[in-house]
Amino acid sequence: MKPYLTIPFKFSDSSWNWLQSFTGPITADYQKNAAAISALVRFNDSQLETFLTSEPWAELTQLMATYNFSDPYPQLFIYKQLPQQRKIVLGNPHIDTMGGDGTETDVPVRFNILLNGDENTEMFWWNIDRNSPLITNEKFTNPSGQALGRLQVKGDTLEEKWKNIGEPMARSNSLAKKQQYASFVRTDILHALNWTGQNPRLILSVRSSSPWLF
Repeated sequence: MKPYLTIPFKFSDSSWNWLQSFTGPITADYQKNAAAISALVRFNDSQLETFLTSEPWAELTQLMATYNFSDPYPQLFIYKQLPQQRKIVLGNPHIDTMGGDGTETDVPVRFNILLNGDENTEMFWWNIDRNSPLITNEKFTNPSGQALGRLQVKGDTLEEKWKNIGEPMARSNSLAKKQQYASFVRTDILHALNWTGQNPRLILSVRSSSPWLF
């Protein structure tokens, strides 16, 4: 079963312009103040209330309904523009989760839409879930200062992590192109994104607890 489904997707022009205006201050603040070079960022209460009543969200929920996806919830993946390209562009293989310390429940699927950044960033998947002995619960602090856990591969370095899990079962570098296509991606198994840090990157991600059925 392929762990992604890419579909044609384009916001209306008014929704696209609204999104750029709405996310601009959020990404600027992250670029200036966040300690981590990249992170999954939840909207604060005020931002979430505004977003859930917006035209872009109405367009997205209509799309989610056609695929029978339940409880859609919007988040942002923000990647900083770094002073220089990362020497090691390997991503951190991990499993998306939520609840409890952040790892209680798997997030089976996301719909990821590129709002800003490179369009050829490659994503990888391994057929490894939370029950594998290769997985550890790593503690970290999110951009809001909250202590959480992350299910990721054991290893002291990115190179060691990738060596521990071997070759990925699937990969794609054509998952998202601004205002042309976007992708449902499976996230309850190990996955990673190789990112250079050369350019800022912003993904609007709609998570769901629906099972991966593609």
